[in-house]
Amino acid sequence: MSRPSHDAAEPQMIFEADDVAVHFGGVKAVDGLSFGLPEGKIVGILGPNGSGKSTLVGAITRHVPLTRGTLRFLGKDYGNDRAHLVPHRGIARTFQTVRLLEERTVLENVLLGTDSLSGGGRAERRLAHERAQVAMQRTGCEHLAKERPDELSYGNRRRVEIARAIAMEPKLLLVDEPTAGMGRAEKEEVSALMMSLRAEGLTQLIVEHDVQMMVDTCDILLAMNFGKLIVEGEPRDVVRNPAVQEAYLGKQAVNHA
Repeated sequence: MSRPSHDAAEPQMIFEADDVAVHFGGVKAVDGLSFGLPEGKIVGILGPNGSGKSTLVGAITRHVPLTRGTLRFLGKDYGNDRAHLVPHRGIARTFQTVRLLEERTVLENVLLGTDSLSGGGRAERRLAHERAQVAMQRTGCEHLAKERPDELSYGNRRRVEIARAIAMEPKLLLVDEPTAGMGRAEKEEVSALMMSLRAEGLTQLIVEHDVQMMVDTCDILLAMNFGKLIVEGEPRDVVRNPAVQEAYLGKQAVNHA
């Protein structure tokens, strides 16, 4: 897989976190992170289990309360929003564990991403179906529309979950461990999907353990440990950073990347 190219122009920050912290009693799951997400780029977060990655995603989507700090999306502070309001701002997410309704078809699952249109009339329902069809086309699962999730491979289940998220027509997509449990071929398919969405201009934040997938896919990597940001930058530079090697990867993984 080829590395994504960088644009010559400096992109604007679509999202910014300033001194964000999430503490659970004495546990500092996220401890004073500040970073930005450039518009139209794929940013990845690396870190071992317990480093605070998923907690950070939960904080960004307001499922986890902040202890302190500021969250800005498109220049507006939304840190006091309730979780159900965040998708209306243009932020969608997938979860670490695939969450699909097994008794519903793929199309019905993807339609859940158009929930804001579900209470409308005929025109709104038609628009919802159009958005769902476009989302399935963008993620390569339109041929699965009549299937049920329990009939699909794990990789296709992930595609359906991503389709449901982008049916919301987000400006920022957060993807939590999209290739967990996959073989290399499926991981490459997911990576190609992420890059195709990037080519369409969709900003993405990816949490993932697979170092090679992140190096191949992301424009920028952030490395976390114990709730803190160790380093950020170009993916190959980040994985070669001595602090990152010591914290997560080991020499063998870094040399492979």
